[in-house]
Amino acid sequence: MMFARAAVMLTSLVWTTLGVAQPESPLALDALEVTGTHLGREAGMDPLVSFDRNTLRNSGHATLGEFLQALPMMSGSPLGTSVNQRGSGGAVSRGIESVELRGLGSRRTLVLINGRRMLAGGNGAAGVVDLASIPVALVERVEVLTTSASVAYGADAIAGVVNVITRSDVDGVEVSARVSQTDSGDGDVLDLSAVTGRRLGSTWLSGGVSLFDQAAVGRGDRDFSSQWLTVDGPANAIVPTGSSAPPNGRFRTSDGNVTLIDGEDGDSPDDFRPFINDGPDTDRFNFNPFEDLVQDSRRVSAFGSLRHDLSPSLSLFAEALFQQRDSDTQIAPLPFFTNRLDGVTVSADNIYNPFGEEISDARRRLVEGGPRRFAQDNQLWRVVIGADGLVADWQWETSLSYGRNEVEQRQSGDLRRDRVALALGPSFISGDGVATCGTEAAPVVGCVPLNLFGGPGSITDDMLAYAGIADLIDTQQNEETTFGFDLRRELLRLPAGPVPFAAGISLRDARAEDRPDTQTQAGNTTGAARQRTRGEFDSREVFAEVGIPLLAGRSGVHALGVELGLRAVDYSNFDAETVFDVSALYQPVRSVTLRAGYAEAFRAPTVGELFGGATEANPIVEDPCADFSQLGQPQVDRCIAQGVPSDGSFDQTGNETPTLGGGNPALAPEQAQSFTAGVVYSPSGWPGLRVSLDYFDIRIEDGIAALGANTVLEQCLETGSALFCDRIDRHPDGSITQIRTALQNTAEETARGLDLDVQYAHTTSWGRWQHRLLISRVLEREVRSFQGAQPFVGEGQYDPDLFGVIPEWKGRYALAWSQDRWLAGYGLEWIDALTDSGGEVAPGTDYRIGSRLYHDLHAGLTTPQNLRVTLGIANATDRSPPFIPNGGERTTEESAYRLLGRTYWLRLNLAL
Repeated sequence: MMFARAAVMLTSLVWTTLGVAQPESPLALDALEVTGTHLGREAGMDPLVSFDRNTLRNSGHATLGEFLQALPMMSGSPLGTSVNQRGSGGAVSRGIESVELRGLGSRRTLVLINGRRMLAGGNGAAGVVDLASIPVALVERVEVLTTSASVAYGADAIAGVVNVITRSDVDGVEVSARVSQTDSGDGDVLDLSAVTGRRLGSTWLSGGVSLFDQAAVGRGDRDFSSQWLTVDGPANAIVPTGSSAPPNGRFRTSDGNVTLIDGEDGDSPDDFRPFINDGPDTDRFNFNPFEDLVQDSRRVSAFGSLRHDLSPSLSLFAEALFQQRDSDTQIAPLPFFTNRLDGVTVSADNIYNPFGEEISDARRRLVEGGPRRFAQDNQLWRVVIGADGLVADWQWETSLSYGRNEVEQRQSGDLRRDRVALALGPSFISGDGVATCGTEAAPVVGCVPLNLFGGPGSITDDMLAYAGIADLIDTQQNEETTFGFDLRRELLRLPAGPVPFAAGISLRDARAEDRPDTQTQAGNTTGAARQRTRGEFDSREVFAEVGIPLLAGRSGVHALGVELGLRAVDYSNFDAETVFDVSALYQPVRSVTLRAGYAEAFRAPTVGELFGGATEANPIVEDPCADFSQLGQPQVDRCIAQGVPSDGSFDQTGNETPTLGGGNPALAPEQAQSFTAGVVYSPSGWPGLRVSLDYFDIRIEDGIAALGANTVLEQCLETGSALFCDRIDRHPDGSITQIRTALQNTAEETARGLDLDVQYAHTTSWGRWQHRLLISRVLEREVRSFQGAQPFVGEGQYDPDLFGVIPEWKGRYALAWSQDRWLAGYGLEWIDALTDSGGEVAPGTDYRIGSRLYHDLHAGLTTPQNLRVTLGIANATDRSPPFIPNGGERTTEESAYRLLGRTYWLRLNLAL
């Protein structure tokens, strides 16, 4: 109903405008959208960086998301299309590509297309925009606003805004092909596109298609990822590690943890020896060679736009985007743990149990079933219709946009919990010599007993056929409808200049759903259980902005002005929000600009955060209560209070620990305040030079966060607070039953730092030269899990729970040269050294992670037939990612560093 009224309003406005007397010649209407404001002025008041299409295409990065995340103002650990990243419930990244300004999380960076909100993609209800859904062929330029912008755009623009401006100047046909391959002969990427545009009378039409095909690369294909590594001892010696569920099994018996001796058949206890948990001869299983480092992914996109001038001051426009993505991800064979499955043990009367006692903790890697696979089928639609024009002195624009994203994921390689319980229960050999579940008095018809003890090959096809699931099918969707109406004009003219004014309304309806397979919802798999997520919210918003010139053209004051903005939002699920911002600009002379701004911002919880179903996961955790000798007496007492035996007999037998997360309908929006101050220098005596230096300070309250399991344990022992300790459940022997990690509004976060942007363009007899240097310095990045808690420090650190990669320094330099038909360029990306100070994998470590420099080169030629041929080398010095102990089985942070080594690429562009 809300959007039906909006559509009527749009139609009425168009007809009203047609009824107004129009000028005889077209008017040059200014664009209503300038990133960061609706006032229609030039950039300068706010810190903004912009990159054109050529910069993106020649950067050495294959996708928009990769390019953006490599920028100095980006950090953290966002999802990437090339990365097999694990998510809640043991799932994997569904091929989405996201970015994080300031490492504050992808949900706090608002993504726009042509100034309008882009719907979330990928995993249903996650609330993260998939930048991979925006083809590179569609992009004209990208603008990154590095300050809060909730007044201009509403929720989510806490860290800033990424605004993708699409192409509108295509006249004719352009065909492009880009191919790349690594120095190792793998990692092939093919990117084909065709774009066309033409004016037909008063109508401008443009459209295009794009194909992106990325081949898989395995972890075993790279030295840095082929073996799961960790550190050991005070010298941080790098040693192999792995899963506690190896193919030979690990069984907790009355004699301790044992594993099968190689070559034995497992019929007798003598066939087993003590399990070696760590060290160079560990029995832990290295599953990395089974897993993808880069996902196999194919994306087919179609896009188009239309603009029709009904009169010189009234135009209609439309935009459309469709994408079909198919991704296939391989991960290791199923790790089977009876201690993770309620009611599942190996009966003492199971025919394959050689120990004659019940085994409640049996672990086995089911290599007979082969690697597990996740196949994702993702479709996205986005349509925008609207109009803009001039009524009297008012410039206006109205639009209605609708977007929908649907995902189906098929997972193979899991088992049914109910059937496994029967297959590991009592069994016997029937009179005809067939292994049968149950007892002779009560056989279980159709059940095939499962042999965990005989090593690789002992689990037969019949066993897997009975206990296994053909496919688990999950479906997700995101849907968003937005209506906007904006107008602006000059209210009056003061001696110092005009007073621009802008105002508008926005209506938004967001819906999302994550529907796991019925077996997953029932908890009837050997994987993590996950309940259905479904919900929606809507908002009604109004805003106003005004610019006030104070002085101009005086001695010592070339220009002085302020801008004020206010937005009020009424949500269906939360209390109303009102945010305010103010910015000021002072130019003592034309070449020097001083600017400052203060802004309030907010982020509304996503559907997933509000209504997310209960989700199980099994992160890697080192339980500090397993070793009293490393704890003070207060910490020991807190362990005992949780149920750990007071004699210190508890010994952690495995570090993969159950956690239970989910949504929280009582969540409120996050609140933020940001302050920026900067200087811009453009000397008139040095044409082409522009230098800007900006300071930023972002403070977030009521942050929505789910603390990592290791953090919950550490804070419980450190503070004794019920906020943490009550989240930990333990068995009578002291082992952890589960850690509850539900979302809450308790976090406080801070991000402070500096951004430097130096641009210089000049022409010599040797051609046209363009230089760009970007450097970001993080002065402070902190998280407090609740008021009064000890802060977690992020600057210069790696923390897999809270921050990801937060280098103190990060930089990018680009040089572009062109003359006549020739072009060439060089790029450098620098990530400063870090310290890994411990996490869930290796708590207590203090490991230095070396800095990284990446060098990119390209050169090209445009022929007289308008064919441009460009050759490039990305990561020319073949730098591998650094080893990070708490990177887990990934051994590094895949979203921050380049994974595949030296890569060669060729691009052909033909203009017709």
